[in-house]
Amino acid sequence: MMHRHYNLPSEQRETQRLAGQWNAEEALWRRLALRRRRRRRFRSELSEAQLRELDLREHAAERPPDDCIGRRPKPET
Repeated sequence: MMHRHYNLPSEQRETQRLAGQWNAEEALWRRLALRRRRRRRFRSELSEAQLRELDLREHAAERPPDDCIGRRPKPET
């Protein structure tokens, strides 16, 4: 498995990975902002909950798949 943060101490790598993941999600959300504004303008008949659901579905569809190579899923208890 390739570590992108090989220069960091081992206890800080996971935190940095999570921060990078958060920043990527935030950038995607901002990139989709124009679509959200257009949808709210042209689909005014939809409720706020329906618009939010459409926003989340669009975000999930545009999001790249998680790269899980070399990682084991956490066991469910």
